[in-house]
Amino acid sequence: MDKLEFEELGPKGKIIFMNQELSNGSTLTSISEEISISRKTIAKKLKVLGYKYNKQQKQFIKDSEYKYNTDILEVAATSTAPEAVKNEYKHNTNIFNTKEAKNKMLDLLEKHNDIEEMLKWYHNQRNVIEVDLNELKIDSDKLVGAIKITTVRLYSEVWESFREFMEDNKQFKSMDLISMAMVEYIEKYKK
Repeated sequence: MDKLEFEELGPKGKIIFMNQELSNGSTLTSISEEISISRKTIAKKLKVLGYKYNKQQKQFIKDSEYKYNTDILEVAATSTAPEAVKNEYKHNTNIFNTKEAKNKMLDLLEKHNDIEEMLKWYHNQRNVIEVDLNELKIDSDKLVGAIKITTVRLYSEVWESFREFMEDNKQFKSMDLISMAMVEYIEKYKK
């Protein structure tokens, strides 16, 4: 076949011709020399048609299926006619490299319902406890009654930390911050 004959072949005809020649033992180099078209040009023409060369199988296969090698356009070795095409599924993907991997996958499949239930529980818990800890609020409805002056004994490091906290939040009265801290503690641990 020469360059003109190759160019006259339809899209499928070019792919069939190339795959047939490759099946018969020819190389891309020998085919390109025979039809006087460079290997790169042949590869580009077939890539435009959606096919890519697979070195392992020495065939042009669909580019979209390249990773899986499931749609290979092959030609029967005994036939030379471009019409003799068979599309055949070739299984070549083994996701289980070891028996241990297979057992782990089967174990996951058996526990699917439990895992799904656990994920639903997790999402529900996450939605229930959405607290904005960065925003400091004083609930004036809870700070009611007469103001009481009292003396309280505190640990020095605790008092210094709270004093720094009050300095950082000068927009609030220290009386309100201390009272609100006590209210929140009482509500949290009330039995």
